[in-house]
Formats: sequence, C-alpha cells, structure tokens
Amino acid sequence: MDVAEELAKKKSDYVSLAVGLHNVYGSAQRMYVKRGYIPDGSGVWYNGKILEPYSSCVNDDDLILYFSKCLI
Repeated sequence: MDVAEELAKKKSDYVSLAVGLHNVYGSAQRMYVKRGYIPDGSGVWYNGKILEPYSSCVNDDDLILYFSKCLI
C-alpha cells in the first residue's frame, strides 16, 4: 500500500479505491480505514452504478463502497 500510494502521489493529491461489502472483505475494510481512507460519499454501488435508495441487490462481489484518501 505504501508503494502504491507513493506512485499515486506523483499523479494526484488523492487516491480512491473500492472495497466489497460482504464479510470476505472485512480485513480489507479495516485496513483501509486504519490507513486513513474514508467513504467518498457516493453511497453504495452495484454492478458499476450507484445503488438507488430502496433498491434491491445481491450481497456479492459487485456490491461495493468507494473510499478516498488525501495524500498531501
């Protein structure tokens, strides 16, 4: 992660990533938060689109939340 963030810093002041929401991604979710990533505010995404309120979906690998971090 340190190397990836240093490479990203050469191009931008911010980096973003997406992480799945089911329990298999629990370790990644915790690691990103500990490294200073916060949800970007766009809400939950499913199949590449923002999931509209009161929509239904399957809790699979396509259900994600985007996080961002300021690198400066």
